[in-house]
Amino acid sequence: MRLPGSISCGSGTSSGREKERLRGVSRRDALALALAAGALSRKLPAAEPPAPIRLAVSESLVSEVNLNDARAAMQVWLERMSKDLNIPIEFSPKVFDATEEILRRARAGLFDAVALNVIEYRQIADLLDPSHVIAETDGEQYLLLAKTGGPVRHLSDLRGKRLTLLRAPRMCLARRWLATLLKDARLGEVDQFFASVNTDLKPSRVVLPVFFGQAEACITSRRGFETMSELNPQVARDLAVIAGSPDLVVTFYTFHKNYRGLSRERFAKVYADMPASVAGRQLAMLFQFHGLVVREVGCLAPALDILDASERTHRTGGVK
Repeated sequence: MRLPGSISCGSGTSSGREKERLRGVSRRDALALALAAGALSRKLPAAEPPAPIRLAVSESLVSEVNLNDARAAMQVWLERMSKDLNIPIEFSPKVFDATEEILRRARAGLFDAVALNVIEYRQIADLLDPSHVIAETDGEQYLLLAKTGGPVRHLSDLRGKRLTLLRAPRMCLARRWLATLLKDARLGEVDQFFASVNTDLKPSRVVLPVFFGQAEACITSRRGFETMSELNPQVARDLAVIAGSPDLVVTFYTFHKNYRGLSRERFAKVYADMPASVAGRQLAMLFQFHGLVVREVGCLAPALDILDASERTHRTGGVK
């Protein structure tokens, strides 16, 4: 005869074994889940941070009188760009590089994007993206000016006369353009044709000597001339255009041909949106532009044509 206690004891033993079995299953399930999570983590590594954009900026884009201001403004702008793009931007500790360094870095593949002038571009064009550039909508136009109603009405009238010429980043082709004008008119070389050629960084010190009769002609930018004319309408009335260049795109951004990062379009958009930020407006004011857009590389053709003609002139003893 079994006692009730023996039933209770047997039932307790069975319940204990069941609990042990369930604990074993739970441990196996937990171990399996841990192993699966580990395998999954190995298959799905943490997302890597985006690769930085290596940017090079040529000293040719700034004049010597505002280099420190330009460096400070560019640093602020690049910090803003980096935040907007959510991508680090690597650039020289000096911010701006000499032409020789720009050319060296291009040949060594040490930048992804570059800001430079068309003269530098020409030397490394085969290493740069041939599809498009980031530049202003309107180019720069050079004007050859002389006194209205004076003895100078044609280019040939300037033989033996005094010329003043604006020296600025976007005027980098002005002397070459002048050399091609003289060459086409069979008037000789710049230094032999004019009695003197003086340069200055300030438009007023280039234009006003002609206005006051201290020089017979000057070459300046249309923008600079229009600004002076707004301040003093008599300048516009008393000076006449003897010759004008086509619109020239001479400073711009472009990419190295080997750079195919996904940030290209975003990079261009940030520059297009420059006027929307304080840092962008400060940079635009310092460098005297109103915003940059993506343009077909064909916009460089007029400037490259002047370089081609200048090289031909140089080979035959023209401008240096």
